[in-house]
Amino acid sequence: MFDLKLEDAIKQKKFESPQVKAMLNIMYTSNWLIGEFRDIYKPYGITPQQYNVLRILRGKHPESVNPSEIKEVMLDKNPDITRLCDRLLAMGLIGRSINSENRRKMNIVITAQGLELLNQIAPLLLDRQQLILNRANIDFGLLSDLLDDLRG
Repeated sequence: MFDLKLEDAIKQKKFESPQVKAMLNIMYTSNWLIGEFRDIYKPYGITPQQYNVLRILRGKHPESVNPSEIKEVMLDKNPDITRLCDRLLAMGLIGRSINSENRRKMNIVITAQGLELLNQIAPLLLDRQQLILNRANIDFGLLSDLLDDLRG
């Protein structure tokens, strides 16, 4: 489905305006990209949101992070961070402890097993990124700027 135009994908030929078409195209493309990468995480038993938590923790490693700090920088702002962390803890991919300065806060760290999982997934993600991005003949710097402007 790489070459599918929005009109063909959603079987709609007319749009209320170019703005509506662009918004639908952004949402459709976002969901398509999530699906492309979800297939990579699935054999490892993790979701895109769990991968994102691990990626954030790897960036802070060896320091710990509290759940609210993780949620603040997540790509998907809606997940239940406590439940995500519970599942990652059960898989041995993160460690959790009570913050000694504030007993109401938890400290979350990525484990060696979590780092290893990210190392296993990394080449697969890179291959998929290159496959997708090399097919498009666009200025990715400009695209990124335009998306920033849209949110700004």
